[in-house]
Amino acid sequence: MLTFRIVRPGVLCLFLWLCFAVSKAVAGTVVPLDLSNIGKLVSYYSDSTATLNLAQISSPAMAPHFKRGDKDILNFGNTSSAVWIKFQVRHQGFKKIYLVLEAPNIEQIDLYAPRPNGSIWHVRAGSLFKEAKGVKVDNDYVFDLPALSPDTVATVYMRLATNNIMLVPLKLSTAEAMIERVPYKDRIEYAYIGVLIALLLFNLFLYFSLKDKAYLYYTLYVLSLSLYMLIYIRGYSYLLGSDLRIFMSMHPHVFLSLSVVTSLLFCRRLLNLEVTVPSMLKYYYFFGICGIVLFFLSAAGFKSISTSIAQVLTISVALTLWISGIIAYRRGLKAAKYYVAAWSLIWVSVAIVTLSLAGIIEVNEYTMQLVPLASTGELLLLSFALGDRYNTIIAAEQRARDENLSLVQTHNLKLEERVKERTQELNQFFSIVAHDLRSPLNSLMSILELNDMQALNNEELRALLKENTANIHRINSTVNTLLHWAKGRMEGSQSVPVTFDVKAVLDELIPAYMPLIHRKDIELEMQTAGALSVYADRNEVVLVLRNLIDNAIKFTPKNGLISIGLSEDRGVGKVVVSNSLEDTGALQRAIRAATAENGVMKSTDYSAGVGLGLNLCKTYLQNNGSDLSVTGGNGKIFFSFELPVKKEGS
Repeated sequence: MLTFRIVRPGVLCLFLWLCFAVSKAVAGTVVPLDLSNIGKLVSYYSDSTATLNLAQISSPAMAPHFKRGDKDILNFGNTSSAVWIKFQVRHQGFKKIYLVLEAPNIEQIDLYAPRPNGSIWHVRAGSLFKEAKGVKVDNDYVFDLPALSPDTVATVYMRLATNNIMLVPLKLSTAEAMIERVPYKDRIEYAYIGVLIALLLFNLFLYFSLKDKAYLYYTLYVLSLSLYMLIYIRGYSYLLGSDLRIFMSMHPHVFLSLSVVTSLLFCRRLLNLEVTVPSMLKYYYFFGICGIVLFFLSAAGFKSISTSIAQVLTISVALTLWISGIIAYRRGLKAAKYYVAAWSLIWVSVAIVTLSLAGIIEVNEYTMQLVPLASTGELLLLSFALGDRYNTIIAAEQRARDENLSLVQTHNLKLEERVKERTQELNQFFSIVAHDLRSPLNSLMSILELNDMQALNNEELRALLKENTANIHRINSTVNTLLHWAKGRMEGSQSVPVTFDVKAVLDELIPAYMPLIHRKDIELEMQTAGALSVYADRNEVVLVLRNLIDNAIKFTPKNGLISIGLSEDRGVGKVVVSNSLEDTGALQRAIRAATAENGVMKSTDYSAGVGLGLNLCKTYLQNNGSDLSVTGGNGKIFFSFELPVKKEGS
């Protein structure tokens, strides 16, 4: 007789729930075939030893150690562990089912799936392996799962290992779903690539046109950042062939290190950091050295260490460049507004990506596309900053041209004034010739105008000719002196001081003026104790003396007195030329004329007396460290100047 034990309803429900939970744990969840991320529908186990094989990992004892995924895109961070993933897929007849792994930088991928004959199909792929049968490698990995009979549920295992950040965007799809759905990320990447190429070519053209290194550094920055983003992050290295793809996957952060260094060079040039924010230079040097260290570590194959350094360096450099741009903008560099916006965009995107990699923010399709989008926006904004900088340079050049034009116009006005001054000096030069030649020529003319040459006996004629022969020699000497003076002025030569005797100069000059002095019955008085040696330009002093003596003869009335005095006091030689005037009114007129700008006055016969020009005399004396003094009193006018005495042995 069979007996039945009554089971309480609560115990029965608990038993049924446990059976369902165990069956669910064993069987897993069948994932959809719609190209959606299946991270929450898979189970995973992290093998820290990276030594377990399929037989060990698929044993019933390991089942409780698998964890259910809690994110659509699994994120294991920068890990050296091997991660095992398992999931179940329901086959729909003999249609092909594809497993898509959108993580081109995972080094090793082992996929295990059942075949129709009951054996296990194993295919190996990854960034360090060449393409194998059953897997298509581009910027994704697409595995062609073995087809099974309809409604067959198969458990698939996948082993992942890398020395880098491990993000696992995993999807399942049929061929029809893959054809019908063009991922939006492809459109984004095409636009990104187009912008990069345009910026690269445009700024390279500007560099060759303008020879501005800012455009060269920007071009190198765009190139290195583009290579890192496209070849490593987005996996387009497959276009270069398996060998180059593997090589670049072993040394991925070489391009990132180059982008760090070139970004620092570019930003330093754009911000004119030496002028705007010199205090930030030490940080630029420090991070530049860090970029070089990252280059060599990555080139040497230390991929895991390079990844850790790259994360910290990327954030630090972005923050440093952002801060320096803000300071430069606040100090008046208007072109930095686009620069600040560019690095603000990068800083925000890097912060979001970093938080997502750290597990603080969930990784999804949008965060994975954030870096390409942000870097595209950054490069565009930096290009705007370069354009603004170019406009600033053009405006500065235009201002410089305007200033140069103003300077040229001012220079032309000064040149015209100088020409007028030179013309006046030239007129005065002709006056010199007239003054210095008039006296001896008048003496010769007086002989030639004699009506009766027969009235002179031989002795008187010889004496007259002898006297005028001396005048002719003096005329020749005067012309030679004037030509020497004129040549020096045309060649722009300066005053050449020498030691000479003023009394000896007067002894040469006075005889040429004696006929005129006698003709006006003027008395000439020499007040000198002997030689007076001075240190000055002899030709200029001679011309001053000639002018003063000639004016004294011209403005002295008949029976008047001309006095020439030489003296020395405390190492200074003094020359005084004075002459009497007709009356007090004439004295006042003479002083006013002598101190006038053009130095013109009327002679005793009321003819125009232009003369050498006392201003020119003053100029000559100023060239020799002296000045012309004009005073009057007791019916006389006094012209005096001082010159340094040359001591013996000095």
